[in-house]
Amino acid sequence: MTSNVYFDALKTSMTAINAALYVVFGGFTNLGIVVYGVRFWPAVIVPAVFAVLFGPVVGGVGAAIGIFLADVIYGHGNALLSLIVGVPANFIAFYIMGYVQRKFSWKKYFILAFAGLAAGSIYIGISLWAFTWAFTSYLGSNWGIVLGLSAALWTFVSEIPFLILVVPIVVKACHQAFPELLSGNSDIEAG
Repeated sequence: MTSNVYFDALKTSMTAINAALYVVFGGFTNLGIVVYGVRFWPAVIVPAVFAVLFGPVVGGVGAAIGIFLADVIYGHGNALLSLIVGVPANFIAFYIMGYVQRKFSWKKYFILAFAGLAAGSIYIGISLWAFTWAFTSYLGSNWGIVLGLSAALWTFVSEIPFLILVVPIVVKACHQAFPELLSGNSDIEAG
């Protein structure tokens, strides 16, 4: 019983830290580059690291909370847009990254990064198209489809380098500093 309480407290704490760091790091790296409504967002490394180290729920929920706060505080400021597009896309992407890592090991990180980000990017494209169709003057226009496809492509292309180049380095450093992280996943040392 005590270990379950500890585990739940750890997951809750790591989720909150994930969300807070996502907001803060996002603010520091927000260069004002926005393409089709999607910011250039190096901050994706934060929830990716948390998803790999602490699992899909910590990665997904922390990312969802973090992106909502970032959108409202210094992003586009549209809470409805964030709840329809950004929050679910971030949850999906980082939940999948954490889930795939738990199922297929750290050596398959590139697969999980691609799978998670692809799913989140596709969701962004579809939901952004639906949002523009339902709530903007693009109603009945093909521009909403172009916007959605472009946003999905931009999201994937602009974020995958950070997930592939930076996250493995950070995860390995965390594992070396705290070997109990990913303790059931000994192949991190070889990666």
